[in-house]
Amino acid sequence: MPQLSRTRLVSLAAGTIVSTGVGMIPLHRLPRTVRTGYVVLPGLFLTGTLFLALRRGGPRILDDEVEVATGPRIPTVSESALFLALGGIAAGAGAASIRVDRGIEDLLRRRGVPGPRVWMGIASGAFTLAMAVLEARMRTSSDAEQLEERVLELLTAADPMEFTAGRPGGTPADEYQPEAETISALLLADGTITTAQLDGVWEQWFSEPITPLLGQERVAALAAELISALEALTSPPSAR
Repeated sequence: MPQLSRTRLVSLAAGTIVSTGVGMIPLHRLPRTVRTGYVVLPGLFLTGTLFLALRRGGPRILDDEVEVATGPRIPTVSESALFLALGGIAAGAGAASIRVDRGIEDLLRRRGVPGPRVWMGIASGAFTLAMAVLEARMRTSSDAEQLEERVLELLTAADPMEFTAGRPGGTPADEYQPEAETISALLLADGTITTAQLDGVWEQWFSEPITPLLGQERVAALAAELISALEALTSPPSAR
């Protein structure tokens, strides 16, 4: 987890710096060709990507149990109109951003703000940083919830206290929820967990260690499963 935190910190810093630098560029003063590209290229890219995705996603049929491509699909009139409209919206957003950029700069100048582009860059960087931090917090909260669910599943399956949680005649399915929350917090803080820490959690909640209840081998296996659950959650999507 510390490595992930450093990676996110570097990403946040880089994004803030780039956004601040871009915010200092007066878009309305750029050469006409650059402004045209700023407006047109995003729309062309979006429209082209949609058309390309449609062509690649052509229907397939089974011919004697062999999958055969029927060739690229030609978009319908309504699909073409939709793609062009979306591209137009993207281009329109670019044109509007140039007008807004100029309007904000003119407003700051009229109010006597020194170095308006500097302040606009700082504001742009601050907004980018705030949004990135908010997204990171939401992602962290979601990760913590998923980890708690997985830890609860593992504890319920191990069932050290023989509660038979969630089964007929047993206790509620979330019987081990407090222990799951504590263990999840340890995993997120340390990036790992030991059998000694599991014993400590069980002594905290049940006044006895977990090792005598499950045995050393099962507790070690449980610790390994808990670490694997954390690694599966925090690994890059391509590695999952």
